[in-house]
Amino acid sequence: MKYKILLVDDEENILNAYKRNLRTNFEVVTADSGFSGLEIFKEQGPFAVVISDFRMPKMNGTEFLTAVKQIDPNATRIILTGQADMQTAITAINEGNIFRFLTKPCSLDLLLNAVDDAVRQYDLIISEKVLLEKTLKGSVKVLIDLLAALNPSAFSQSIRFRQMATKIAARLNIENFWEIEILSLLSQIGCVTIPPDIVAKVAKGILLNEKEKKLYFSHPLFAKGLIVNIPRLETVAEGILFQMKNYDGSGFPLDEIKGKDIPFYGRLLRVIIEYDNLLQNNNKPEDALDIIRKETKLFDPDIFKALEAEVLLVEKGFFIKEIPLRLLMIGMVLADDILNENGVVLVAKNFEISEVIKTRLMNYASMSVVIEPIKILEFLKVR
Repeated sequence: MKYKILLVDDEENILNAYKRNLRTNFEVVTADSGFSGLEIFKEQGPFAVVISDFRMPKMNGTEFLTAVKQIDPNATRIILTGQADMQTAITAINEGNIFRFLTKPCSLDLLLNAVDDAVRQYDLIISEKVLLEKTLKGSVKVLIDLLAALNPSAFSQSIRFRQMATKIAARLNIENFWEIEILSLLSQIGCVTIPPDIVAKVAKGILLNEKEKKLYFSHPLFAKGLIVNIPRLETVAEGILFQMKNYDGSGFPLDEIKGKDIPFYGRLLRVIIEYDNLLQNNNKPEDALDIIRKETKLFDPDIFKALEAEVLLVEKGFFIKEIPLRLLMIGMVLADDILNENGVVLVAKNFEISEVIKTRLMNYASMSVVIEPIKILEFLKVR
């Protein structure tokens, strides 16, 4: 199969000349502007090499190749221009990570050599990526198999963590799903060094003695040591280390880090692990949420909102917020029924508050009891 080359220039005669010279050895596709080049790149990619003129109307070559890099960083990028000034070269290289900067007029030999070098660079990048992925998948599989064999209870936990973590990640619009899955599956790998009965005690909510605590709290540090040397898992390893760190800064590790400074993956695991432990101790999902809600200082509020929304099957993109009746506004959508003191539904779940409904509720509240707080839906903001 021939390597695919994308040529972009607003001068048709130059495009045709490039195509004639390159089509013998490569599959050549052309575009007459940066905008059409991006559309072609998205529809017909991947391309091994992208060559662009610098001076083009509306979108210049540097802007175009920078956009190409965002879509597919593996494509090797070459810019060709008659404006051979140093600043153009510096901007192109810095902003678009350009592989070659060629000036017009460019000889056929120079162009062919540059494309040959670009193809070799593309091959190198792809080969390294494949090797990394194989190494990554192989290493992760070995560790997961090890956990399943040596500590089945911890392995079962990690499977449950993965299910909830991916759902929360979807609600928070987190793109790196593969990291989330690996984070969850390997979060308990350090438990291979801990007696299974200690892990079982934690899962059942049984208090540990000081010696058992010391052993158990060592497992995230051991896990980080195992994982951090696997290519591309440095962020995952850091998240696993902080899985016992509370949002207020207490917990493990013993340091001054707190709040949003705690790695996101660590904050995510902290919420999921607490929720799972509560379920394993025979709490109903709604009761588990109530328990976590009462300890707000320990958990990332945004992640908890996403968990709550998932458990209560709230529409994607929203979370549940509790407010007093006096703050109820027109246009708000109810996340739960509004009840009176006898349990009678005054306004049903999913109803949008209108001026009439709000007035009726306020009038009712002046004469009788409306159960508060009121639960409404709000947009969920990503971390």
